[in-house]
Amino acid sequence: MKYLSIEEIWKKYPNKYQALDIAALEARHIIDGLQKGEIQLTRNIYEYALEKLVHGEIKYERLTDAEMKALTRESYNESYFGRVR
Repeated sequence: MKYLSIEEIWKKYPNKYQALDIAALEARHIIDGLQKGEIQLTRNIYEYALEKLVHGEIKYERLTDAEMKALTRESYNESYFGRVR
């Protein structure tokens, strides 16, 4: 199995912290799918999410100002500051 190097991540995302945040959000979606039985995965969830990020399979966009204002205290943790598709 080939491991991702930090240099591969930096090619797409100069800010490694943002890249890890996006991959962590995707990992949460994968975990939810695993718990619901919608996804079957036999490998490390976090490595898989990072690979998807580097290969451009995760689309991320910042929330608009209106969307940020619409966030409530209860939905804050669900929405984060961006949208993963």
